[in-house]
Amino acid sequence: MPFLLLPLIGLTGPALAHPHIFVDAEVGFDIEAAQLTSLRITWTYDEFTTLVLFETLNLDTDGDGVLNAEDLAKVAAGETEWPDGYNGDVYLEAGQQVIAFGKPTNASAEMPGDKVTVRFDLPLKEPLDLSAGSAVLRLYDPYYYYAYTVTGLTKPEPGEGSCQATLVPFQADDATAALQDQLAALSREEMPEQENVGRLFADEIVLTCD
Repeated sequence: MPFLLLPLIGLTGPALAHPHIFVDAEVGFDIEAAQLTSLRITWTYDEFTTLVLFETLNLDTDGDGVLNAEDLAKVAAGETEWPDGYNGDVYLEAGQQVIAFGKPTNASAEMPGDKVTVRFDLPLKEPLDLSAGSAVLRLYDPYYYYAYTVTGLTKPEPGEGSCQATLVPFQADDATAALQDQLAALSREEMPEQENVGRLFADEIVLTCD
């Protein structure tokens, strides 16, 4: 889950239900000659989480409801200055291998309406050769406190070779729907018993290059 918002789980809000925080995500790709080098990621938080950010970071001190440049810089830094070993709920797999990322770059934030949006680039530690096989990208919180929905997908440009990005949205079956009902009954203090449960509800983005 986004690093700055980790402490927000215990704050005032709905007493029940996993997930607690909802994020609309958009993803783009930097690909050259079938080599994936970086992701372009956008997170837009729900209205409640946005309000909590105002309180947590002491934003909008003049009370006009508008975030100034200093406010937005606080949000961008807090959400993208990750400690070592933290991946921001971004998981990329290719050939049964988990692909490692570097630290976010080019971070920015904005609030055009009543929701905060954070954008950043996420470079791979080493380029991934997509001509050798497909890769699958998922955005999810293993504990399902956060729910990510991929609402936008910037497909590779024609000049980036014959590469494609295909979104496969999560579709609940009887088993996952029942599990979601069980998780919805958990309080903020309770942890899901099933390990890595958030993966079960993740949208998938499949990357291929001919």
